[in-house]
Amino acid sequence: MRLADIRTIIEQSTSADWHHIACWGSGAEPSFHDKWERRGTLGGDELGKWALDLDSHGNTLVNRENVALTIAWGITAKKGMTPEWNTFTDDGPVDYQLGDIFWNGVLVDRYYLVAVDGGRAILPLPRPIYERREGKVAVAHCEVARFHRAFARLVHNAEPGEDFEEYYSKAGFVTVDNLA
Repeated sequence: MRLADIRTIIEQSTSADWHHIACWGSGAEPSFHDKWERRGTLGGDELGKWALDLDSHGNTLVNRENVALTIAWGITAKKGMTPEWNTFTDDGPVDYQLGDIFWNGVLVDRYYLVAVDGGRAILPLPRPIYERREGKVAVAHCEVARFHRAFARLVHNAEPGEDFEEYYSKAGFVTVDNLA
């Protein structure tokens, strides 16, 4: 299977093509896609100076046609970000999370996602396009590749909720052709 073929399957699919497994909340079990992170702490003896944190993907999608293709998302990549385009009702700091694509359990592709408006919507992390205005550099608009938009929409629609298209439009993102 070629990476381009995997991307085509995802881009052309709908929620009905996928089996959703929630891996968080009461009674849920792990996704088995984990991130261990060592962090330093203050004071204590040698062993007390560091801690080990575990973060897991909270959701998994399994392609119904070919179970070798899975998507998992939810591991935090960057915490407390404040993107300029986040002007939703609950516009506090957001965490960027990983959206990972697996083939036969092997990570083959990765995209950043952002849960906005208090977690009501999952959007793709756009690429800012800058321009010079009145002698200062500012964001002119934010671009999202067509595939990245389809990927984020699929993840967002895994559970019933708010309208993805409405949030995408309010964010002011511009969809562009896929990059190589």
